[in-house]
Amino acid sequence: MRAMQFTGPGEPLAAVEVPPPVAKPGWVVIDVEAAGMCHSDCTIVDGPGVNWLSHYPIILGHEVAGTVASLGEGVTAFEIGDRVAVCLRAGRDEAGATLGPGTHEGPDGGSAPGLHVDGGYAEQCMVRASRLMHIPEGVSFEVAAVTTDAVVTAFHAVRTTGDVRLGDTVAIIGLGGLGINAVRIAHLCGGKVFGVDVNESTFPAAIEAGARQCFTDIAALKDLKPSVIIDFAGVSVTTDQAVKIAPPEARVVLVGLGADTMVLATSPFVTKKIRLLSSLGGSREDLELAYEQIAEGNLLPAVQEFAFEDINEAMELLRQGKATARLFTRPRKETS
Repeated sequence: MRAMQFTGPGEPLAAVEVPPPVAKPGWVVIDVEAAGMCHSDCTIVDGPGVNWLSHYPIILGHEVAGTVASLGEGVTAFEIGDRVAVCLRAGRDEAGATLGPGTHEGPDGGSAPGLHVDGGYAEQCMVRASRLMHIPEGVSFEVAAVTTDAVVTAFHAVRTTGDVRLGDTVAIIGLGGLGINAVRIAHLCGGKVFGVDVNESTFPAAIEAGARQCFTDIAALKDLKPSVIIDFAGVSVTTDQAVKIAPPEARVVLVGLGADTMVLATSPFVTKKIRLLSSLGGSREDLELAYEQIAEGNLLPAVQEFAFEDINEAMELLRQGKATARLFTRPRKETS
């Protein structure tokens, strides 16, 4: 089967032919109908994120949706042909044992596709059954795929970590794919939402998603007194500026990993009793709730398709910060 494989830092993904996976006990092979493309894959390819991997060469792609092709011994929760998506946060195995406390960990050292085992940039992918979730009717494969990370990360940051409530003034810093989804979700939660990005071309999508106004400068938020500020850029200066303009007892949620280290102004942080929170990924419950909102028509993530052989070009778009929708590809789709 065809796949796009990571061979080493600084090298573009390589188009390769590999043997199709064979389901082992407790695992499921799925036909990959859609695989989302994530900026974290760029971080891996460029080098800084290579330590996230258990090994390489490896097939990347952790936002995966498709149909069940074969079942390993002992798998009873799924049937051939089921529409499924991969939940990055491990659940429980067939015997009920918890598969690990973190977003990506498992008891055997990790089973996350695209990080520990071959992922979704291939025609088929083998996934631990406990990581799978049925896709509700009314949710397409491409939307299901990007929701597993891009949407559920924003969902968790807004709804769970940020605890956005009706009437809250919410500022979203960074209006890429994650940020636009966060605008939609915060608006859905009843928040009065404002956006910030240095790239004004992202503003129309943010306004359409529910933002009341957008700015290029975080300082413009000061008079709005946002009680929740969610930073999807995370380039140190953005979080520092958020702390400086935040009103007393505001919640500043850091999601973006744009910088390895951060410098914060301690005086406003301490004297205003700012709560600085971190948010990573989302839970199975978050994913289930996100799918419910999508199926009911309340939340519709914007997506953009790239041909499978054009994954490297799509990743360059992500690097440049020019993607205003979540990018995805269809590994099984033949191109003329």
